[in-house]
Amino acid sequence: MSENTSSIISLKPTYYEIFTKILNELSWREVSDFDEITKSEHKRVLNLINMTNSEVLSSYIWDFQIEKTEVILDAEESTIFENFGGKIISIWEGTKKYKYIHPSLLSNDKNYCTDCYSNIGDLIITIPCNYERKISVIYVSDLYAQDENGTKKIKMENKNDTSIIPIPHIEPILVYGTLIKTKANPSFAKFGYWRTLYYEALVNLRTSSMKSAEGTPRITLG
Repeated sequence: MSENTSSIISLKPTYYEIFTKILNELSWREVSDFDEITKSEHKRVLNLINMTNSEVLSSYIWDFQIEKTEVILDAEESTIFENFGGKIISIWEGTKKYKYIHPSLLSNDKNYCTDCYSNIGDLIITIPCNYERKISVIYVSDLYAQDENGTKKIKMENKNDTSIIPIPHIEPILVYGTLIKTKANPSFAKFGYWRTLYYEALVNLRTSSMKSAEGTPRITLG
């Protein structure tokens, strides 16, 4: 990892820092470490932070989620093990874009399916060729968190983990999004205020991301 990437991660609020800000907003007692947590309410807040993170990140193809991995397929090799953690957007061989077809239509007829791919389970399947191929897989990552070293993971678990949501949007989205789930009662005194700040943070994230022809994020209050 580059020094620049490491610096960005170190600036992001951690899972523990987000948790502490939520406790302060609720006027609940802080804890100095996750090992001290015994109350079910605290454990619920930690779960709701991840739920909010997942809800936002799965609602839209955000530009910071799009990644690329490259795979070398040997001559006559046709399958790629899909272990990169994400949903495929497109597959390319150089400047040639492969077309997706249903597995039942995939044929060994090289004249029919030479530019096609399909997938079954964790396998991406192409038609074998008599030459080595460099395949580029463009995908939207479903690894929504990262540890302090920048390694991607499904969710935040340790106190120094953080979300992949970029600065400065990560804190207001996770803090206020979790607060409205924790109280989940529109009649609660601060509920409207928290909800307004949450939606403002989502709008700011949306406008800072690349424009897309896809639909706008659809996020509901759980």
